Amino acid sequence: MSKNLTSNHSDSLSKYTIAIQPIVDAQLHHIADELLYRANNSIESATVIDDVQATARACAVAVYEIGLDDLCGPRSLFINASEGWLINPDLTGLPSQRVVIEILENTPATKEVLYALKNLKQLGYKLALDDFVLDSQNQAFLPFCDIIKFDISNKIPEKLVKKLIEDGFTLLAERVETQEDFDYCKLLGFSLFQGYFYERPKSQVSSLARRSASQANQLQLLAILYRDNVKLSDISSLIARDPYLLHAIFKRANSAAKGTRQIQTKLIDCLQIIGLRELRTLVAIVMLAANSPASKLNLIKGLTRAFACEIMADHRNIDDQEGFITGLFSLMPTILDVSEEVVSREIKLGKTIEEAINKRSGSLGQLLDDVESAEKQLSPLDFPDNIMIQAAAKARALVDCHTG
Repeated sequence: MSKNLTSNHSDSLSKYTIAIQPIVDAQLHHIADELLYRANNSIESATVIDDVQATARACAVAVYEIGLDDLCGPRSLFINASEGWLINPDLTGLPSQRVVIEILENTPATKEVLYALKNLKQLGYKLALDDFVLDSQNQAFLPFCDIIKFDISNKIPEKLVKKLIEDGFTLLAERVETQEDFDYCKLLGFSLFQGYFYERPKSQVSSLARRSASQANQLQLLAILYRDNVKLSDISSLIARDPYLLHAIFKRANSAAKGTRQIQTKLIDCLQIIGLRELRTLVAIVMLAANSPASKLNLIKGLTRAFACEIMADHRNIDDQEGFITGLFSLMPTILDVSEEVVSREIKLGKTIEEAINKRSGSLGQLLDDVESAEKQLSPLDFPDNIMIQAAAKARALVDCHTG
């Protein structure tokens, strides 16, 4: 429903959130949810300014901040998609087994859109057609659609409803406000229902502050993701200076939806689990959401510690990637401007790294203690004098390179 895809550029970038509204079957089983964008958690609707950005922000919160498992469990999630969203090939990497793409009612039936719908079907997505009215444009969409939505605040065309059911479409009645509405639509043959009779949309607030690197960094990363021979080392170095992306990748890779059997603590392993197609989508969504830039000073500080941990881990025959992640995530609350509790709750890094950060246990905990001591110019005996200078230079180069 395009009226729910709202955006207001004057709002603080840290305030936007989402709401979800249940979709139920004829037995009132809650089987799906529709994802709705909210400029902030006190707003129910507003004037549409940029529906692509609104969908990007909603998807960023739902998939990469809260996570689909925490947001809607095993249920499907309906996501509003405008023409601009549908024809963008970078946005086809959302989990197709969980997401239903909802074609907005004002989407034109251009060749580009029809080609995009064919591609989405081949990728395994279910497609829904919003606010259906039979005309030449919507007629062109029907071969690709599984679900057709009718706004029952308008008169229901009963003969058309019967014909669509006979043709095998699943019909969803939206704006079902009363029990009488529900009973009537059920009698007509509707099998899915959405509206205030069951539940109003509920706001979902993410506690993560949205601090991202520059758009230039993200553009460079997206360009690398589309090379013929993609090197994970090139991707890793760019992601390392974007705390929002790093947070999203670890959360997504370690989600139950990805079927991981153990916590992944290495960035390269997380990238392999997510795969190139979803990585492209993740980066594109973050770019379109236009999040505010991370504090350059805090990011340099975090990366300096991370590189120092990486270098010293190699000296001590400890896994250098785990050293890097330990160092960086020890300062992630400062980088993202959130509490330690939020980072601990949102990201699972595995017992070894988590206890190294929180309890300073094990070799990684000792490594982190020693690097913190070196930051205060109290280096342990085996700590080369130039490590912190070397780490700081790498951090500044990483942040400064291609920043905008």
